[in-house]
Amino acid sequence: MAVTLTLSTTPATAAREKYGTTMSLDLFGPSLGTETLPPVSNVTEIKTAVARFGAKMRAAHPEASFYVSVSLAKGSRKPNGYDAARRGNGLGQQDFVRITDRRTDPQVQAGLVQLAGIRHSVPCDVGG
Repeated sequence: MAVTLTLSTTPATAAREKYGTTMSLDLFGPSLGTETLPPVSNVTEIKTAVARFGAKMRAAHPEASFYVSVSLAKGSRKPNGYDAARRGNGLGQQDFVRITDRRTDPQVQAGLVQLAGIRHSVPCDVGG
């Protein structure tokens, strides 16, 4: 059964930390673009559409870091395997998020981070 999709971008960043990677989405941030696709019938077609859309947005905005949001038309049935693919980045939605390696970031190593344009000192020796 075919389903109509709408793809859009959400500003996002990711940081690789000592014990894993965290991703932050700016849900109220500006979208770089939106596209409604002709009906697709399986997860492979969705993944191809996400990759094509993301590449188009990356070409138009080379410095942007974004997550590709996939919305199914209201009342549509999800294709088999959709939920599993979405959970494991099997659709490629996170492929356009830039990752900062905070393990080697000089500001983090110096104990400084920048939040909302203000520099804060972060204690380096947290312990007991």
